Amino acid sequence: MSLQVSWVRHRDVHLLTVGPYTYTSDQRFRAIHEPHTEDWTLQIKYPQHRDSGVYECQISCTPHLSHFIHLTVIVHAS
Repeated sequence: MSLQVSWVRHRDVHLLTVGPYTYTSDQRFRAIHEPHTEDWTLQIKYPQHRDSGVYECQISCTPHLSHFIHLTVIVHAS
């Protein structure tokens, strides 16, 4: 059975990815799927303080499954 995995940023309720497709103009975001596994990762290149917040991983199954992640980006002064 093939399930669809989506990532949503809750700060602005922005759909970031669905499966391997990215739906944001911010090219720092992408979904990574490990072949032959059920593992999906949301990658944020060069994270910034404004990326902090709640992200939701949604799995298209019945019943609907979601996993919420709270990300805190700490920027150290140079």
